[in-house]
Amino acid sequence: MVPMKRRVVATPLFVSNLQAYLDEYAQRGAVRFVERLWRNYREMVENISTFQMMSPARKRVIQGKRVVVREYVLHAGARDFLVLYNVPDDDSEAVILLNIRIGGQNHFKWKMPL
Repeated sequence: MVPMKRRVVATPLFVSNLQAYLDEYAQRGAVRFVERLWRNYREMVENISTFQMMSPARKRVIQGKRVVVREYVLHAGARDFLVLYNVPDDDSEAVILLNIRIGGQNHFKWKMPL
């Protein structure tokens, strides 16, 4: 049985952090790196719901609701990025991309860049 494709939505924090990484590397002239990152990002979005049972999970309670936050390693050649996302139990709800960071950083940036 083929898993159903689910919509994928990104939080404003995820979008701003991804855009900051793309802008930074584009300014450095790392065109091939940015292209590889973007291509692997699109592939991740297309297939993310199939990784629901395989990816490492962290359970958190947010505003009284128990949420399972999963991790996906986005390979971009010289650098890897760690994506945090949530796959709701209800199949009709979208997968939520929560945050992204460069692999090897000790913590996530949970504030929007100025």
